[in-house]
Amino acid sequence: MPDSTRQPNATVRDRLQQYGLSETEAETYLAVVEKGPATARTVAETAGVSKSYVYDICESLAANGFVTVDDHRTPTVIRATPPSKAFGTLRRELDTLETAVQTRYENNSADDNSFEVVKSRPTIIKRLKQHIEAAECEVVLQVPARRLPEIRDTLRRARERGILVLLTLSSYDAATTELELEGIANAVRLGLDGAPSLLATDQQRGFVSPSTMLSWDHDETNAITFTQEAVAAVLVGSYLGNYWPIGEEVLVSRTPSLPARYDMFRPVVFTTTLALRAGESVVADLYARPTGSDDDFEVISGEVIDVRQNLVEPHNSDFGFENSLVVDTGQGRITVGGYGAFLEDYEVKHTTLRRA
Repeated sequence: MPDSTRQPNATVRDRLQQYGLSETEAETYLAVVEKGPATARTVAETAGVSKSYVYDICESLAANGFVTVDDHRTPTVIRATPPSKAFGTLRRELDTLETAVQTRYENNSADDNSFEVVKSRPTIIKRLKQHIEAAECEVVLQVPARRLPEIRDTLRRARERGILVLLTLSSYDAATTELELEGIANAVRLGLDGAPSLLATDQQRGFVSPSTMLSWDHDETNAITFTQEAVAAVLVGSYLGNYWPIGEEVLVSRTPSLPARYDMFRPVVFTTTLALRAGESVVADLYARPTGSDDDFEVISGEVIDVRQNLVEPHNSDFGFENSLVVDTGQGRITVGGYGAFLEDYEVKHTTLRRA
């Protein structure tokens, strides 16, 4: 039989090693967490290392803020720094590193902040598939229904990767197009005839074109592809505010399995909405900070008690791109929005959802 007492520690140890601790450092740190305040002898016996080696390891752990060593006492006592403090420092360092790397990436990726005029239908279909294949979190797409067979497999692979796919099929004609929707999107709607085609992935890149570009009657119109966050945000806001609400909902997927981590907020809202409607209780671990502040992001946990959204029917948002959670933290209720939120109490960078 597996050792049930060791398996959780093995998982935590592996995660600690991912963040730079050696295997021995991770074992020693966990020994201090479990036994501390403890003497070097107790830590050595628990971690399975020599007592003399414990002092060297704990000096390294202390330098990185994981433990404190009180060598003014005999015997020396080793204490674990409260995890909220130890890992809060690590999170701030990771945020600083992320910002620095992102700045260098943006400054040295001129091609990524670009627009391209596309004149041929095959090229725009190729770009569409490339963007969907590269998506990591979210695909928002509106195309003529007759184009679905060309992109069905690409969409299915995106869903299999856990991507949130919101799909509107415009100009649907039951006499000429057979809808095979299972497994290609989280939600599908039938939209207006003649609606423009558009795509946004991860709210970073995509394309927009007149309806004729991907229709049978392709004329001299062109499409524009882009990789620019500001443009994608405007496009998604327009889509969710104007085109998505007037479509006829024809498919909504099952509730995704939990626990799951999300780096964008709409997938959080979509998943939570389905779970609550299925009568499930959902707890959210939110990496959040007060809206409009420069505070450090911190983990806030609580049960989700309500959702404001227009992604699935019936919707209850006041405007098209309103997506927010109401969370009971145990000390009060807060409203939570995505990164850059301005109406809610807190903005969130990433979220882990789990069943209560």
